[in-house]
Parts: sequence; C-alpha cells; structure tokens
Amino acid sequence: MSQEVTTSLVELEGRQGWGMANQALCRVLYPEHAEDVKAAFAIAREHGLTVHCWGNGRSYGDAALNEGNLLLDFSRMNRILDWDKDSGVVKAQPGITLNKLWETLLGDGYWVPVVTGTQFTTLGGVVAANAHGKNNHKYGPFGDHILAFELVSPDGELREVTRDSDPELFHAAIGGFGWLGVFVSITLQMKKVHSGRLKVLPLLEEDLEGMFRTFERCNAEDWDYVVGWIDAFPGGSALGRGQIHAARYYEEGEDPEGQSSFALDRQHLPDRFFLVIPKAWLWRFAKPFAHRWGMRLINLARFLWMKVGDNEVHPQEHARFNFLLDYVPNWKWIYKPGGLIQFQFFLPKDKARGVIRRALEMGQERKLESWLVVMKRHRPDPFWLSHAVDGYSFAMDFPVTDKNRQALWELTQDYGEMVVKAGGRFYFAKDATVSGNHVRRSLGDGILGRFFALKKKLDPQGLLMGSQLRRVFGDMVEELAAIGERDAAAEPPGEPTAPMSEAEAEAEVAGLPTELRDTKQPTSPTLAPPEATAAEEAAPSEASVDDEASSGEGAEDGALVEATATSEDEAASDEVSSTDDKEEVAK
Repeated sequence: MSQEVTTSLVELEGRQGWGMANQALCRVLYPEHAEDVKAAFAIAREHGLTVHCWGNGRSYGDAALNEGNLLLDFSRMNRILDWDKDSGVVKAQPGITLNKLWETLLGDGYWVPVVTGTQFTTLGGVVAANAHGKNNHKYGPFGDHILAFELVSPDGELREVTRDSDPELFHAAIGGFGWLGVFVSITLQMKKVHSGRLKVLPLLEEDLEGMFRTFERCNAEDWDYVVGWIDAFPGGSALGRGQIHAARYYEEGEDPEGQSSFALDRQHLPDRFFLVIPKAWLWRFAKPFAHRWGMRLINLARFLWMKVGDNEVHPQEHARFNFLLDYVPNWKWIYKPGGLIQFQFFLPKDKARGVIRRALEMGQERKLESWLVVMKRHRPDPFWLSHAVDGYSFAMDFPVTDKNRQALWELTQDYGEMVVKAGGRFYFAKDATVSGNHVRRSLGDGILGRFFALKKKLDPQGLLMGSQLRRVFGDMVEELAAIGERDAAAEPPGEPTAPMSEAEAEAEVAGLPTELRDTKQPTSPTLAPPEATAAEEAAPSEASVDDEASSGEGAEDGALVEATATSEDEAASDEVSSTDDKEEVAK
C-alpha cells in the first residue's frame, strides 16, 4: 500500500458477494504489511469511515462488503512466513489461499486440517469465519487447529494471541468476522497424512430418515469425513432422498502407492469432461435448465445416475474429494442475472429431523425448492460466536430473481423463526438475510454482551464495521455492549457462558414437535427485501466478475480475510451403493 494511498482517499470500487446478489461500492486498500493496516485505521479516523476486510471474495452474501467505507483486500499478504515439517506447524499471512497452502505442504505429508468446499478461500477468511468442513463432527472447526495469531486492533497495537495468553480474545476473534481486529498472521497445526488419498464410501438413501440413520452410523463408525447431498424436489415417501459420502484417512503404510500418491498432478481437478469438453463450458450447457422444472430434472437425473454407479470403497485424492464445487468453473453463472443466496442453519440432533423435514416441505409448498442442498454432522466448540451444535447443518442454495425476491426473503425469515425455536444457530459466512432478532435469540444476550463489550474495549470508536454487522446488529451493538459491561461488573472474571445450552433450547421450545407436525406455515415476522441502492445497482463489470470466477470457482463462502468466510458447503461426488453392499463394506 503506497504512501500516496495512505494520505489520500481512494475512489469507490464495486465489489460483490460470491452469490452475486449483494453488491457494494467500497474504498479498497491493499495492505502488504501490518503497518499498512495501522495506516488504514488512521485514514478511517481522519475521514469518519469504518474498516472491514476482504480475502478472496468467496463469502456468499454481504459478510465481506463495506458499503461506502474502507475495505482491506489482503491478496498481497499471501506468503508462508515459517514452516516446520517435523512438527507440522505453519505460520502464514491471512491472504494465502487454502489452495496455495496445501499445494506447498502436501509433499511433506501434511494436509490442511479443515477445508471449505472450495480451495480458493483464504486463511484469514476461514479463521475469521471459524469455518467448518466435512469433518466437523470429528475434528471440529478451523479454530480448533489454530495455535496463535497476530492481530492489529484499531488503536494500532499488534497483539500476539494464543489460547493461554489471552483466552477471551482468542475465542472471540476466531469466528468474530474481523469485528475485533485484523489478522496479519496465523499459526496453524497442519494434519499429518500418510497418503495423498482417502478411502471413500458412497451411500445412497431413499428418504430423509435413511439419511439420518446413515449419518449416525458413520458417526458411530468413526469416519473422518461425512457429507450428504439431498434432492429438495420430491415429496411423500421420497422426501429428503440423497447420497452420503464417508471417507477415512489411510494409516501409515496402508496405501500401496505410497509417496507417489502425494504428486500434485494427481490432486489437481480435471479441466475437461470426458477428456474432451472443457469444464469451463459446462455452465453454459446447464443454463437452459436454470429454472424450477429444469433443476427438478437435473436432481432426478443425478439421483438415478447414483443408483447405477460404483458402490464400493474406493481411493480418491484429498483435493478431488474435498473441493467438488471447484470441478465446474464459473458454475454459479447459471444463477445470473439475479445471483443466489444460501441459507444455512444448525440444529441440535434431537430437533433436526422435524425441522429439516418441515423446511423441505415449506420450500415445496411455496414453490421455492432449493437447487442444491448439503447436510453435515457437527459437534460443539468453545468459540464465542460459534455456529456449531451437537447436531446437523442444512445448507440450501436459492436463485434470486425480481419475481421471487420478496417471497424468498419471507421464506428465510420463517426458516429463521423455526430454527431459533429449535435452539439452532446461523452462519454469517453464508448469510444474506438473517435478522438481528433471530441471531440475538439464538446466541443469547450473555455471549453477545461479552463479545460487544470486548469490541467496545478494543474498538471504542467503532471503526471495525462492515455491511453485515450494520444489517444484522445495527443499533443493538451499543445495547449489547452495555449488557456485557453490566454482567462483567456483577460477576467475577471467568469463561464466557455458552450461547445457548440444549436444555435452555428445550425449555424455550416446549411444544415444538407439535408445531413441526403442523402443515401450516409458521407465524413469524417477515423481512422485506432491501431496496436496491445506487451501490447495489453499480455491480462490478462483467470483466471483473469473470476474472474473479476464473481464479477458481467454488460455492463456498468466500474466503474473506477477517470478515469473510468460507462456504463451506459442499456437495458429494457421484458414486452409489446398494443397501446390502453398504452394510458389508462399512464393516
């Protein structure tokens, strides 16, 4: 970031969320060092602006936008600073992508411990979002593998933080979306692997109950990865049908291909379909099917294809298993011109069946079925703004059009009300519509008060704020900070309370099973879609969008440094199994 930039205000530049449904005009700066971040805070004070962060633009909604204000683009802070191949500990800058990280370190026998559904998220983005992957049920979120980070706070102080040195800031900043400070380095414990491949088992299920049974069986059998794809269109006895993929690491010496399996040319995703058709063309072939009946047909074809596919355990490279949404570059363009939003919620395991069943039914009743649905198993974690619970996540992609926008926003608000009543959570990295009311009831004033009181302490002028924070919390920030300060004065220092226990959730949701069996739409306040602003109308040019997507397309939440996060929503690959073979192979 040049001296000229630090002393004059830059012009507005169009940026958009990965889903293309959220746009903003931002004043973009490109820091290269921690000192540049400090200079950005000085610019913000001088001009009465706020500061937010952008990694690689892979967050679906407005998590990495900052309308009319400063946006720090970390694409120039993308280096590995230190690597110890004996311990597997790496220190890197926040703008490095997961792609560059695994490509550099896999030859030494290490894999990124938690990855999003696209490899083009950034390290800072996945830490800011505390991203999860297909292995959350066993390995937890990304934050569980962070050893330390360096963070610049608005007062210009460079803070070196570990779990022991400052447990409050450690557990609040990870998953804090850049609202407490800006990461400038992250120290990560990589995962030791003994092969460049995984053992993968596809499992087909004919209905939602079968999906849940298989998820729990895979969890009990200690599979390292488990992810499910669901067809949102069929009802009746086929409601919730889909496929699960479970995968395990190879033990030392188990893979007969040994060291050769780590070769990068084996990990890279193929760029042609049937060795002939460039995959970059495939979105054009799918575009004519980009409507409700077309997607019904595509989902049906996929399910039938799975029925005749391979149903055995088979080896698959780490990158090819984990980054399935990078297989077809630019695939999100089938959602043009309106783009897409994703709505992802997390539910306690004892409430998940009823809520997910009702969510699928509601989409069908309103003719707003999701075009892509992904389901995962999760475990709780100690991070303050955690989205995870002991249960399941359900992620749904929806096209946005002028015709369906109002109804779609209302549907997500009704989903939100149902999730809150079930003791569930939300994930800011995927979000474009969740209301502050639902977030506050989900996490609770206790943990939100602690978080915003800490923010007020680190950022008394409120310099760290982006579009999503304004939309979700708005005027609640000061109120919640006051609650946190009051609670801190009344109680002795200690660990922050959990957002909401399952017992508390059960108490709040007494009578929920009856509601979920009701076919009526749940009553809830609706959030009218935001009116298009001048900034929203000024979307980035087609060329800039093309450049962004061509760098590697994934459907996961955009990797934003500090404030973005990562989709981590992933679809499964296209293999199949029969019921008899599943039981035998899994044993």
